[in-house]
Amino acid sequence: MSDAVAALLDLVAERMPRDEVDAVYAFPPVRREGRDHGVAVISRIAAGDRRVVYRARYVVGLRGPDRGKVTLTVEETAVAPAALIPEVLEGVRRRADEAGEAEPLDLSAWRAGERGRSTTD
Repeated sequence: MSDAVAALLDLVAERMPRDEVDAVYAFPPVRREGRDHGVAVISRIAAGDRRVVYRARYVVGLRGPDRGKVTLTVEETAVAPAALIPEVLEGVRRRADEAGEAEPLDLSAWRAGERGRSTTD
């Protein structure tokens, strides 16, 4: 897991209980102008079979004074039944013009609280 994705998960943990996050899917980052730009989709358990879906964006500085700096944003984008999450992922990919497929992240260590880095928005 990249440092940027780990920082993203730290931000998610600041905003919602870890046990309510049932999945995070990360698209491959795109390198532009000395920065990696990435998008992830977060699925959070809601009532019954419903999920609240968030789109997270992160930018990581790769050179110069911004090297290592991570900028993160998370926004709610949908509420949908769990069975529709693949369609939501495809919609996010199309709207964000993301290349590649979103990969589900292994959240077992994160859910156990093994990552302890604080981040800012």
